[in-house]
Amino acid sequence: MINRVFLDPYGKILTTLTGTGENLAINPLHPRFVDVDKLPESNTYYDGDKFVTIPPKTKENTEFDYVTKSWKDLRSITDVRDAHWTKLKIERDIIEFGGFEFEGKVYDSDQVSQGRIMGAATAGMEQVWTLQDNSLITLSPEQLIRLYMALQRHISAAHERGRIARHKIDNLYEIDSIEAVTL
Repeated sequence: MINRVFLDPYGKILTTLTGTGENLAINPLHPRFVDVDKLPESNTYYDGDKFVTIPPKTKENTEFDYVTKSWKDLRSITDVRDAHWTKLKIERDIIEFGGFEFEGKVYDSDQVSQGRIMGAATAGMEQVWTLQDNSLITLSPEQLIRLYMALQRHISAAHERGRIARHKIDNLYEIDSIEAVTL
């Protein structure tokens, strides 16, 4: 029995056939082939001398390039930028809505809490407030105004971090550099 491996010009395995010399002789032959004792694994390529194992895939959205013998990202720079910006926007929202500190205490900052803080700051009256850890604190009208100002600084800082990251992403042209941008 003969094991015949048909290859593209760069060593990619196209197909394999096993048979007797007579059986293989009646099949149309691809111009590039090699006869082997044992059929190679599917995760290999032929380097002109032997079959070499393709290194493991380390990133999503990649395909093995048989010309360079390496993994190549298939996405465009625009696709990478868009995907990474979407990821960072989610992180920015987690920061914005995840709570903030005021006078040594942590307050909720989800959308409902933001509205409540704004309403309390404009009411002009003392209020008992529930903190993020569910403990209670009494805040004066002046403290409520400062609480609202602290909330606005917190939101502004989260969005400023996002703007800086977006600017970096838009001005980078290498996939690894784009994906390294953080808030």
